[in-house]
Amino acid sequence: MRPRAAALGALVAALAAAARLCASEGFVFDDRNGDGLRGAGEPGIASVAVSNGVDVARTDASGFYRLPDRAGARVFVIKPRGWCPPLDADNVPRIGAPPAGAPGPVDFPLRPRAEADDLRALVLTDPQPASETEAGYLAKGLLARLGRRPDMAFGVTLGDIVYDRPDLFARVNALLGRVGVPWYSVPGNHDKALGTPDEAASIAAFESVYGPSTYAFHAGPALFVALDDVRPLGGPRFIGGLRPDQFEFLSNLLKTSPRDEWLVLMVHIPLFLPYPDSPVTFRTQDRLRLFGMLRDRAHVLILSGHTHYQRHVAHGAEDGWAGAEPLHEYNVAAACGGFWSGPAGPDGVPVSTMSDGTPPGYAVLGFTPAGVSMDYFPALLPPDRQLEVHAPSAVAPHQGYVSYFANVFNGDDAWAVESRIDGRAWVPMARTLGWDPSFADAYLAQDRAARPLAGPRLPPPSVCYHLWRGTLPADLAVGSHVLRVRARAPGGAVYASERTVDIVRP
Repeated sequence: MRPRAAALGALVAALAAAARLCASEGFVFDDRNGDGLRGAGEPGIASVAVSNGVDVARTDASGFYRLPDRAGARVFVIKPRGWCPPLDADNVPRIGAPPAGAPGPVDFPLRPRAEADDLRALVLTDPQPASETEAGYLAKGLLARLGRRPDMAFGVTLGDIVYDRPDLFARVNALLGRVGVPWYSVPGNHDKALGTPDEAASIAAFESVYGPSTYAFHAGPALFVALDDVRPLGGPRFIGGLRPDQFEFLSNLLKTSPRDEWLVLMVHIPLFLPYPDSPVTFRTQDRLRLFGMLRDRAHVLILSGHTHYQRHVAHGAEDGWAGAEPLHEYNVAAACGGFWSGPAGPDGVPVSTMSDGTPPGYAVLGFTPAGVSMDYFPALLPPDRQLEVHAPSAVAPHQGYVSYFANVFNGDDAWAVESRIDGRAWVPMARTLGWDPSFADAYLAQDRAARPLAGPRLPPPSVCYHLWRGTLPADLAVGSHVLRVRARAPGGAVYASERTVDIVRP
């Protein structure tokens, strides 16, 4: 019996050794001295999720985890609430390990960091400098306005960190690092090498700087999930969509998250059709599959970029969403606006107004007991400048059909927009679809100029999804009148602007 027992013991040991060779394992621990290495007196952290991009495992009571080894996969920790991963010199979180295959265990250090229920986070998209000059615009414009923001839990860039210039990743990281909070990144089409349809090759430069391109972390009352949704098709072509492994990862991840926890998906390419006449930009079957996975979640928000305009979309049954309430997608306006275009302002930064008339800027996502708040702040304007009013300078008497417009940069159906002339009663304005007249005028002025701009032109106008229209009363007397517009945000904040309109006899 003893030889057989010894043989059995040797077999068990061999199988255990083989299991270690085909598994990724290690510890998640409290890095009390902050050196990134597990030392004496630094305990493991229980019940922390760790993933290889497909499978999701939780640490045991000692902080130990084990995952199947997937060739080429990057193992990463899914930061739990109240903890922070190591940050590099530019505040980029280091949540991932090198691709699988390296010998030895993979440990993940974390340090305690308080997170309130009313967490607030900065959201940027598409800063995409194509040169050192444009990186300077980002510094002098948006980041000079932001300054240090210790009141924010973290920041995130929703793709197109650079414009086909991976050598500028470090420059942008250094600029964003000045804000002083952990800064996450999602890849965009201009952050990838699209000359090849090979997924690993296209994302290699991004992942060498930022780590995994699909990952997740908990912060405050929410689970944030970053999904690389840019699918290379070869050459410069790409389409929005998700890979099978990403769907499997999300399915496994959601099993670890309570259904009433906020789920925030962060992507680059939006799930909706950007323009009524544009070709499909996100694969329909992928959107429907994603919606099916999310339908039973109580609280879901999608953050996207890419379009270089601003829009709030309520996905419903016509989009394939079958949840109890519409699914909210916030397509955030670009930090570079209209690609760093147009005439320069006093500080030398181009006005960069976007095709829908929205100025470049950033968003602040906040959580409240009532839900989420999403505020937008223009980078080159006062923070309370939330709308632009367009009205004629002079109108003949008795013309009651003359229109004026209000572009409410962050507006949607939940906003109330009203106007009045002089001291008359406030009247609701009607939401409409069309070009922002002020932006269209600025765009057309480029064609009338005797000399072209030194830099890029403003982009052609596009449909504005946050435009309101009113008409002047026909009974206005000859003389000057004050048109006032006020816009009330869902949270109750009121923003106003006014213009003078002269009634003049022809």
